[in-house]
Amino acid sequence: MFGSIFYNLWAALLSFAVYFIWAIQNPYALPFQIISTSFLVAFIAFCGTYFLRYFLGYVFYTPETPVFVETEDEIISKTTIDESNQQFTTRSNQSTMEFDEENTEDIAQVVRTMLHGDEALSR
Repeated sequence: MFGSIFYNLWAALLSFAVYFIWAIQNPYALPFQIISTSFLVAFIAFCGTYFLRYFLGYVFYTPETPVFVETEDEIISKTTIDESNQQFTTRSNQSTMEFDEENTEDIAQVVRTMLHGDEALSR
């Protein structure tokens, strides 16, 4: 609901005052009838403001984005499923021991070949 009950109270007070001032201008009006009718109008305005506040709350309602709380088990199971569906393995999946096991001479030879190939192209 939009606002608070104070809106209802202000609406009741305003409607009471407006009807009272409008009705008191009649020179033949009875005081008891004016006051009782003013209270009735104030009560109707008080109750009617609830419907107005509900309608405004409905119009201005903005839903919040849902926040999902996942447990660690769910996250781990999703990552394992994602990793098993991948076509290529990433470097993070390989251990550093795999790189240590490779022959450093082979790596150096590949680098030399690349450097000599670049020099031949740049000349």
